Amino acid sequence: MRLNEENERCLLYLDAFTRKPLIATAERQLLERHIPAILDKGFMMLMDGHRIEDLQRMYSLQAISSYIRRTGQSIVMDEEKDKDMVSSLLEFKASLDSILEESFSKNEAFCNTIKDSFEHLINLRQNRPAELIAKFLDEKLRDGNKGTSEEELEGTLDKVLVLFRFIQGKDVFEAFYKKDLAKRLLLGKSASIDAEKSMISKLKTECGS
Repeated sequence: MRLNEENERCLLYLDAFTRKPLIATAERQLLERHIPAILDKGFMMLMDGHRIEDLQRMYSLQAISSYIRRTGQSIVMDEEKDKDMVSSLLEFKASLDSILEESFSKNEAFCNTIKDSFEHLINLRQNRPAELIAKFLDEKLRDGNKGTSEEELEGTLDKVLVLFRFIQGKDVFEAFYKKDLAKRLLLGKSASIDAEKSMISKLKTECGS
């Protein structure tokens, strides 16, 4: 109910950009802070009720969350591998999506756990991932990538957009992306004007004008 109220307030009074960080903050305060207490009480009920499947699911969800955060942290926090961070995150996400589909039958609970864990790890270093995602896109949209087909480039843009949704420092991303976009256009360095328009359209859909 509280989350719905915050969502309504945002629609009525605040800028659309505020909604995601606002809801994330509300979830953190109303839910995440109380997870240990919720698990303590809920766990006892599950044990007393001998609810085997629910206990298995709880254990599996905690295990996959722990795995994603541990593995992802080694990708995001290693400053020496910054140049490979985005491509490594894309590979990791693709691997998780494959497991979600083939092993967990796209179960919603597992899907949400993967999303929450990914959002946690990609924001461990504040604004650095946002900057590196913008730089990664600059590399892909430059004319040096003319060997890439339009379909491959479009697929890459869509995958990077998934990472973009997780980052909290979208204003940082915007600053770097605008600067790189201006350079590409002014110096005639774009691999494809259609791809540039496509990416801007995708960002507009995500964030508004």
